[in-house]
Amino acid sequence: MIKLSQTTDKLQVVLSEAVTTNQLECLSSWSDVDSLTLSVKDFGRTLINTNNTTDVDIVGSPAANTRRLVDFVSIYNKDTVNATVTVKLDANGTEVILQKVTLGTGESLIYSDKNGFYVLSNNGGIKNSYFQNSGVAVVNSLNIVVLSADVVNNNATANTMQDVTGLSFPVVANQVYWFEFVIPYTSAAKTTGSRWGINGPSFSMLNGRSEYTLTSILVTNNCFTAYDTPSSSNESSLTTGNVATIWGVIKPSADGTVIARFASEVASSAITAKAGAVVRWVRVI
Repeated sequence: MIKLSQTTDKLQVVLSEAVTTNQLECLSSWSDVDSLTLSVKDFGRTLINTNNTTDVDIVGSPAANTRRLVDFVSIYNKDTVNATVTVKLDANGTEVILQKVTLGTGESLIYSDKNGFYVLSNNGGIKNSYFQNSGVAVVNSLNIVVLSADVVNNNATANTMQDVTGLSFPVVANQVYWFEFVIPYTSAAKTTGSRWGINGPSFSMLNGRSEYTLTSILVTNNCFTAYDTPSSSNESSLTTGNVATIWGVIKPSADGTVIARFASEVASSAITAKAGAVVRWVRVI
């Protein structure tokens, strides 16, 4: 539990740089306790957004003779790119950093009085392979995200790439990552093919391969050095029992999120990435 015991104490959040599209959403809950009797005087919550590089009070100062006890904080990255978030205690102008992390899109920094600070990934799982005060994955530590719900691409325009929303991982500029996506999928018809690739931030190196079903005994193989590669879909699938795998190494030149992508060969004919698909990755350098 975070205790604000002085009338000049407050809990703040600030970003390292301005957002691209959306400010981060912040929620905190707290209780006020009488300093002498220790009886509860009030309960409260604060709803507020970040303000780029300007400090924002996510929990304000307590009144005189009051201790404000903070039991929960949630900071959700609603922006379209990574955000570096600092949570700090401001004690009458003296600032103490409590936590500093880089959140990927859709990720949350959580504080609870039982578990302290931790990060939730965009699929709701707890990230457990991060340095304290850093958003950089631990070298040689395996990270896994599991797709929690089906994602369908039945675009009215054939061969239109679409994100496999929820199947992604955050990257930091100038780090090197090994990755592997394994995606079971279905097709609306055997005559509907597909293509599979990835998207992400700018990079200085990308070497990858993909493989996905063509028939019960044949697969499509690709080597790629660019996003959304190959440019065209193959010509058939199984209706069930398909698997797409995408693996390789990337060195991004900007912070961002690497995400799986896919397309249907036939307009309005569904290719469905199935729940249970996974991506695993390791920061190797």
